Amino acid sequence: MKELKHLKIRTNRYGTNSLKWDQYNDPDILAMGVADMDFYAPEPVRQALIKCAEEGFFAYAGKTESYYQAIENWYQRKYGWEIKREWLTNVPGVWTGMRICIESLTEPGDALLVHSPHFHPIPSIVEGSRRRLVFNPMVLEGDRYEVDFESMEKTIVEENVKAFIMINPQNPTGRVFTREELSKMGEICQKHHVVIISDEVHGNILFDGCKHTPAGMVKEMEQLCAVITAPSKGYNLQGLTYCILVIPNAEMHEKFEVGRHGYDMNFATNVFSMAAIEAAYEQCDEWLEECNAYVEDNLNYLMDYFKNHIPKIKPIRPEGAYMVWLDCRKLGKTPDELRELLLNAHVGLTYGDTFGPEGNGFERLNIACDRSVLEEALKRIQTMVDSL
Repeated sequence: MKELKHLKIRTNRYGTNSLKWDQYNDPDILAMGVADMDFYAPEPVRQALIKCAEEGFFAYAGKTESYYQAIENWYQRKYGWEIKREWLTNVPGVWTGMRICIESLTEPGDALLVHSPHFHPIPSIVEGSRRRLVFNPMVLEGDRYEVDFESMEKTIVEENVKAFIMINPQNPTGRVFTREELSKMGEICQKHHVVIISDEVHGNILFDGCKHTPAGMVKEMEQLCAVITAPSKGYNLQGLTYCILVIPNAEMHEKFEVGRHGYDMNFATNVFSMAAIEAAYEQCDEWLEECNAYVEDNLNYLMDYFKNHIPKIKPIRPEGAYMVWLDCRKLGKTPDELRELLLNAHVGLTYGDTFGPEGNGFERLNIACDRSVLEEALKRIQTMVDSL
């Protein structure tokens, strides 16, 4: 691997109040589950936060011109998307943003659709909003998950779906939807008057030359979508709990602004989050590039390791995000048995059954870690499988 110029890595975060590492109360367990990275935040972000702290004032602060320009320039630089300032808004956290989208753009009792296997917090968010969640299972064809468009449209019609929750890159499969796929999904949603809530928070981590296309850049989706994003996943800033939304449709934007009253106000925006966003989006392109390269090297190592040493487990190569979906069905174990085997091997993953019925027999492994940690985790999994 190349010498790292920007990326600094911690091999073990146990005892640091980390949800990822401390959940097991066991320093011997390698934490490979929760979706954060064992990488220190980029140095420009750290310096921006220090400068903000040294100012000593943490009162109400407005959004600056440089804040808006950082977001606008980043989208233009990354995707060639010229977003308009009036499309932008924010809330304290991605899941807060999704909850407000659901409550402001749909009605109680409405059906909402999501691809499955699905990210595990979504059912509780939808049900807590007094809506009904329905599923469009993705189809595993060989080494790749595909969208079943016919089933998607049929479900939308039969269940009278009002909103489509799209996760892109998809979690947990790692699919990065192509522009053609997005256009086709957009056509279906246009035809049946379905709004699109697009969680794109993992769009900064991409492999194999894949390109992320924001939903708002797709003609068929632009006037239907609320894009939910943040620098949190790509720059490892989850603890700052900040979410940016891009909503091109003026009526949808206004509904969202009304819906967020009481959750957040423009005059109560987190000053540290705004400082971090400016630094991340304006000064950390090289850091992000190095981060992507390091994680992709880890991915290549993992794919080779399973092929050569653990053929009974089949990793589904992701196109984006930093989690790998592991097909463990050949082991013939129940979800509880898999969980027990892994913990006994001192490896902590995210259990596949929490992603819905389509996740039974699967596990999710986080590769945004030091190579030595990944190597040791894979050795432990190999020993566990060999012992069966």
